[in-house]
This record gives sequence, structure tokens and C-alpha cells, in this order.
Amino acid sequence: MRPELWRGKIIRSPSTISETIFRHLKKSIIEGKLKPNQRLYEKEIARLFSVSTTPTREAFQRLSAEKYLTINARKEVSVAPISVEEIKEHFEVVNVLDALAAKRALQRFRDKDIQDLKEMTGHLGNLYRQRRTAPYVKQNLKIHYRIWKECGNNFLYEFLVNLAEKFTFYSNQIFILIDNPSFFEKSYKDHVELMQAIEKKDAQRVEEILRSHWGGVGFL
Repeated sequence: MRPELWRGKIIRSPSTISETIFRHLKKSIIEGKLKPNQRLYEKEIARLFSVSTTPTREAFQRLSAEKYLTINARKEVSVAPISVEEIKEHFEVVNVLDALAAKRALQRFRDKDIQDLKEMTGHLGNLYRQRRTAPYVKQNLKIHYRIWKECGNNFLYEFLVNLAEKFTFYSNQIFILIDNPSFFEKSYKDHVELMQAIEKKDAQRVEEILRSHWGGVGFL
């Protein structure tokens, strides 16, 4: 939506109901509240928002275009299934770009940036020990965002941010697919070692950790 300037304030037009439904469903899918292969019913969603089926159908079409939903020949709608191969392919791209952004950011980090990352990693450790998967995934991504922010390349930063929604979606599902405590342990161990490498400004070690970090490929 294009913001309009009025007396120094940014005023945004209200979302259409189709946009509202789209955002609600997308968020529910990404956060794992709606599961892969779960059926969605147009009339039920329309009733939930007290609207006709038209904006619901529009939201379904947008989510299908982004590969969060599948719509078969009989017009049945379900949350898109997740495959191990799909997760591998996504993480294969992200781990290269993440390592590049982190190496660039390492040269620009100030003491405040490193302190922020230490505190964020400390919070990640609390979530790991509590085995709170969804908040852990969210905090994990916040740490990567914080690193990407300092990479000094806006195109690279924006590209990674755009990939991040699918990362959250896949990460919430990967814990279910793998169901292996060692995967959770490796993820947190990587972050502890990453923090140590950042403090030492060890660019080679940062790259090694991140190249093996995304998706725990060895477990897939």
C-alpha cells in the first residue's frame, strides 16, 4: 500500500478484507498453527471473517501463488506439503548468502552490536533449555536479522529478509519432520560457537559455522 503524507504523518489506507484474510492465514501457516496437508474450507474462513467467499477465494489464490496452499482440480484447498528435498534446496541457498552477509557484517560490528548479539544468544539459550520450539525459531531468526542488518549491502539484506518467511515456515516444520533431540542441540551449539567466533572476529570460523548451520543438513 502506498502511504500518503499528511501534515508530516504517514497515513496508510486500511487493508482490504482479502488482504486481512491473506495475512492471517499466511501467519498461521508460517507459525505452524495450520499444518501441511490440512484442508481449508472457503465457507468456514468466510464465516470467520463475516464476509462473502469472494475475498476468501482471492486470499487463497495469493497463498497458492506463494506456494503456501495447494488447490487441486476439484478446487479443494489445503496447506502445502513440505518435503525434505524442498527444505534442503531452500537452506542450500540461504546458507551461502547468510555466510556472505555475516562475513561482511563482521567487519562493521561495533561493541554495541556484539553485546546485543550476546544478549540475544543468551535468550536463545533459555528457550533451548525450555524446549520452546516456536519461540526458539523466532529468536533464532532475530539473531540472523541482527547480523544481516550490519552487512552494508541493502540488496543482500532485503533478499535475505524476503527468504526469512519461508525459513520460519520450514524451520517450524523441520523440528516435526526430524523429531531428533540432536537437531535442536546442534542448532543451539552452532549459535554458541557463532557468538564466540564473532567475538574473536574470526571470519573463517563464522563462515564454517553458518555453512553447516542451516537446516542441519546431516539430519535430513
